[in-house]
Amino acid sequence: TDMDAMKKYNDARKAFYKGDFPAATWVQITRLFMPDAKLEVELVAHLPAK
Repeated sequence: TDMDAMKKYNDARKAFYKGDFPAATWVQITRLFMPDAKLEVELVAHLPAK
């Protein structure tokens, strides 16, 4: 919910991932469903067949 905080953490993200970055979208909103939450994560993962 705070784009200025995203800018600060983006430097850490760049340091962690070398080369190709995973896809990401940053969207500013006024609030989340849980009032104390700072971020919401939604992802799709591909797990190989066993």
